[in-house]
Amino acid sequence: MPEKSFHNIAVIPGDLNGITVTEAALKLSEAVKGKLSKPIKHSRFDYNADYFLKHGLKELGNKELDELKKFDQIFLGAIGDPTKMKPGILEVGILLKLRQAFDQYVNLRPVALPEGVSSILIGKTSKEINFEICRENSEGLYVDAGWIEKKGTEEEAGYQIMKCTYKGVKRLAKYAEERAFARKKGEKPTLHFVFKTNVLTYAGSPWQRVFDEYKDRKDLTAKYMHIDNFLMQMLLKPEQFDEVLTENMFGDIATDAGAVIQGGIGSAVSGNINPTGEFPSMFEPIHGTAPDKWYEINSNGECIPGTFVKEKVQQVKPEAAFLSYAMMLEQLGELKAAKAIQQAALENIRDPNYKTKTLDELVKKACDFAGR
Repeated sequence: MPEKSFHNIAVIPGDLNGITVTEAALKLSEAVKGKLSKPIKHSRFDYNADYFLKHGLKELGNKELDELKKFDQIFLGAIGDPTKMKPGILEVGILLKLRQAFDQYVNLRPVALPEGVSSILIGKTSKEINFEICRENSEGLYVDAGWIEKKGTEEEAGYQIMKCTYKGVKRLAKYAEERAFARKKGEKPTLHFVFKTNVLTYAGSPWQRVFDEYKDRKDLTAKYMHIDNFLMQMLLKPEQFDEVLTENMFGDIATDAGAVIQGGIGSAVSGNINPTGEFPSMFEPIHGTAPDKWYEINSNGECIPGTFVKEKVQQVKPEAAFLSYAMMLEQLGELKAAKAIQQAALENIRDPNYKTKTLDELVKKACDFAGR
């Protein structure tokens, strides 16, 4: 099959702030067109709360999946609008559905403090906070399997199944190993296996088995930590980590904690990776849809429909979307354009007046910097 003359990207803006930051990222992508080896074609799919309500969906179906799998990669804004749909439906129906249907079995989350940006960890700089978490993205507690007994009674009990397979852990470890060798952080790559084998003995069996295969390797260092210890060590001595691999839910929690020490959730990026290339990977910022920037909040902390204030959206920061788009460009091999976008985002974050800058000001500054 002849190589395509363009990169074919599916764009799912999502809801609220997802749409805002996606539009910002696409504007920035225009500024680096001259740095690309071949052009990018963006195709928009409005899979969001409105779409699910209009079509009576609980998850993406074959129609949507067949359409999306034609693309090279997927760029996602953020999903969820609590004034229209109960939280959880879109997360399962879009995020989990795509991760599993397209076998995006790695959730890659860099935990890297940009040089010149301060961390909440006193005395830690970009030299100490520089590692990656490879979160298993298709199994674990997020397989959407379980049941409820005696619902509505005093004896109501919910059961959630954690599924971990040898195959799933093994291929995640292989990906983490390749990342570690590519990063060349130290003299010898270090892999940290993170789970809770002392309590979750059944689900922990595949994790222990794969770790045992790595622990005596001479070309790398393999270590094991329980998840609770890892979270403590991440705050006390983050410099010890290089490449970390962990279960789906543990990784979800750990990566958000990692975002806080690297400068804030607003700079956190995520790649849902299918390493084989059989299906598209999906890239997204982690900050969510920020409904508080779209709606007034009542005394119960709930969003009030129909209270949109345009000026509040100017408080939104687009840098996580910029960095996610840059990660997608790296996956496509467009390293020059990726670096330009990444540096533009970091230039914004380093600005001493960053917190008071409006969305429009940040987008313009990033476009001017990246387009030089």
